[in-house]
Amino acid sequence: MFARLFYSLFAAAGGAGFSQFPEYFAHYLQRLGGRIDQARVRVEEIKEDAAAKSMSVPDYIESFIASDPHSLEGARMRESFFELADMEAAYQALSAAGTLQRPFTFIEHFDGGLVSATLGDFAPAMPLSVEGLIYAGVGAIAGLFLCSGSRRVLRRKRTRKAEA
Repeated sequence: MFARLFYSLFAAAGGAGFSQFPEYFAHYLQRLGGRIDQARVRVEEIKEDAAAKSMSVPDYIESFIASDPHSLEGARMRESFFELADMEAAYQALSAAGTLQRPFTFIEHFDGGLVSATLGDFAPAMPLSVEGLIYAGVGAIAGLFLCSGSRRVLRRKRTRKAEA
């Protein structure tokens, strides 16, 4: 009877934990979209400044990099273009990922700072969508496997101890 309770608790915990992924994923995607919007504004400002100086963007950035007191700003400008491209690629991949592909795509495009920021504002939600139920089911199965595996390890340790 204790074993059933133990398995039930692990299944419920796994289901509850995994069921939060779709909601967290939506929050993460929204926050990534906001960062992309900010990066686009920065890139457009750089382009406008270059045009105002009648320079190409690469030449404009290079003029900052070549200038000792402004080299750090030039490096930041250049990085803005790369970051925007990386974030847009991640957003496209995450948006296009199917229900079961999302965790793998999420790991592939993992951004630690964005993950932490999203977790800071995330509040668990009751998943009432089909996607939430799928993740809850996968989580329940994962919880059962975890429980079963831990019981087997403990059982082996007890058997070895008794034999010794």
